[in-house]
Amino acid sequence: MRYLGFSFLAVISINLHAQWAFKGTTTFTWEQVIERYTALDLPYGGAKLLEIGLDDDGSPIHLFVLADGSGFTPDSIRAAGKNILWITNAIHPGEPDGVDASLLLAQALLDSDQYMGLLANTAVCIVPVYNVSGAKNRSGTSRANQNGPEEYGFRGNARNLDLNRDLIKTDSRNARSMIAAMNYWDPDVYFETHVSNGADHQYVMELLTTQVDKQDAKLNAFTQKVLVPRLYDWMENRKIPMCPYFETEGSTPDEGLIGFVDGPRYSTGHAALRQRIGILSETHMLKPYEDRVNATFQLQLATLAAMNEHPLELKEARAKAKTNVATGTSFGFNWALDTTQRTTMEWKGYAVEKVKSEVTGLERIKYDRARPQTSSVPWLDRAKPTLQLDKPKAYLVPQAWREAIERLKLDGVPMSQATVESRDSAEVYRITRFETVATPYEGHYLHHSIETQLTKEEITIQPGDWIIPMGSATDRLVMEVLEPRCADSYFAWGFFDSILQQKEWFSDYVFEDIAAELLSKDPALKAALEAERARDPAFAKDAWAQLYFVYQRSPYFEPGYRRYPVARLIE
Repeated sequence: MRYLGFSFLAVISINLHAQWAFKGTTTFTWEQVIERYTALDLPYGGAKLLEIGLDDDGSPIHLFVLADGSGFTPDSIRAAGKNILWITNAIHPGEPDGVDASLLLAQALLDSDQYMGLLANTAVCIVPVYNVSGAKNRSGTSRANQNGPEEYGFRGNARNLDLNRDLIKTDSRNARSMIAAMNYWDPDVYFETHVSNGADHQYVMELLTTQVDKQDAKLNAFTQKVLVPRLYDWMENRKIPMCPYFETEGSTPDEGLIGFVDGPRYSTGHAALRQRIGILSETHMLKPYEDRVNATFQLQLATLAAMNEHPLELKEARAKAKTNVATGTSFGFNWALDTTQRTTMEWKGYAVEKVKSEVTGLERIKYDRARPQTSSVPWLDRAKPTLQLDKPKAYLVPQAWREAIERLKLDGVPMSQATVESRDSAEVYRITRFETVATPYEGHYLHHSIETQLTKEEITIQPGDWIIPMGSATDRLVMEVLEPRCADSYFAWGFFDSILQQKEWFSDYVFEDIAAELLSKDPALKAALEAERARDPAFAKDAWAQLYFVYQRSPYFEPGYRRYPVARLIE
């Protein structure tokens, strides 16, 4: 290999059989990583280091492109007939395995003719370090459960945001940079590197792909029949144990394992909305650092191999998926595990003992690594939507709601502004019920358990309001963020909270006479008040509550209260 003149404890080596491997217990700093990629850019014609945006601390976020003579723009790469693999590292900088694995991958692809052949049908875009500010915040203590490296970055970025929860709300400059770049490059496969937490077991790697039931049928078929089997075969041939990414249903794996349903806020969930295949490499936290880095490197090679071997199938699957979304009339949302579809999975774990804790004096779990065992465990990995919604003709977003409009533009959603005032038939939501988390979640008081009432109205479209027509590959994304009941909607994240505050009220002594007149003229309102008094004794003793009951049903009550401003255009 061409050695670049760097002298770090974590070194990259190659033996006579071209078997590349990482050695060491340390990971590069952000500055060292960029220095190495800069050095790789200079002597090679098939590689280029670019900047795609900024971290919240003002640092540049880089992209290293390996295109093997196909140019360094998406257009030139597509013109050469190639697909694009996108690799994101250090979205959680405390999990740096992919940082070192991707450096190894870049060097191997550039120096090895054997590996360079993997770029025949695919270009590779590597984000060396995504969460730059988190990577700079180094220590050896923030990942208490992790076996190395000696120092690493911190999960939160400069604003203490977890960037793998920020793909919809895009509060960070990091996420805005990433969304804009991926909209420009439109990768076919999105690969993100992580380190897992959780139960102990024999596997070095846990593989997470976009939840299968949420994928378009064509992409699902490619993922499950072509990509995933190839990844497992590749890892097995290199004697790297790999299992699906999981969470335990009880306290230990023997009680059952469950898959992860990735919502739109997560990178793989967001990938599904853009008809991309999402992959997460999740190395096991307790395995030695160099084993984890090498496993990540091999999974990256495996992904490249699968893409190189089936370029047309992948291209066709994505094209068909985009068409299916554009022409579809109804989609499922708020996916949850389907408990009726439980299977079993072979599991390579360790014997579990329950012993007395030296800390609490109570019972604790202990995995006995001296007693590896193979068993069959319950496995739950299928999902189903809990909400089904029909697609409207278009959505109307009034120009006042800039937070929503800016984010839709960032994701490349086709939209246009009205130029003249007009009237149109629309479906309008009113928020009838919602709950809110007790403490902030990723900078927001996230709403959930949202219920709405839908009515048909004639609405006025003002010049400057934004119309989002349906019929494009972004339709699922648009519905996920604009339909208020969706778990990651802009409403759920609080971008429409001002509609939840009532602005005008009444003085009870003044409204008494108005209410009496309203009741005398409206027998139905009077009957409703009497029925509520009969139903609720506390209400019958509360004079203000009864006045408010009438006020809410009177012409004086503000029509915009809890009226969701985004309308569904239906004609």
